[in-house]
Amino acid sequence: MRNNIFKIEEEKHEEFRKLFELISSLDYNVDQIRKKNHELEEEATGYKKCLEMTINMLNVFGNEDFSCHGDLNTDQLKMDILFKSSDQHQAPYAERAGEIFSQHSSYEARPRVTLC
Repeated sequence: MRNNIFKIEEEKHEEFRKLFELISSLDYNVDQIRKKNHELEEEATGYKKCLEMTINMLNVFGNEDFSCHGDLNTDQLKMDILFKSSDQHQAPYAERAGEIFSQHSSYEARPRVTLC
């Protein structure tokens, strides 16, 4: 009886250890994705500033044949360029995060344990 209780406690301890390893691994991956997203946001801001300067220069120094005030909606153009650039950079990270979470989805079905 006593050995059986210790065996159950050891199994629970091992399961908790594995869960904590998984949680720390997922936390690390989330932190890495957040850092990369922050870098991409900074890069997108740089592209936006560069695009605004280019549009301003074209409006000031450009010829009359090309004007950004005409048919082009500059705000929409800026957003389209930023979204396409952002999507291209974030796609591999989103796929990797999806893989990680799908690999460990069996842990979601288990009851959550709150440690005091």
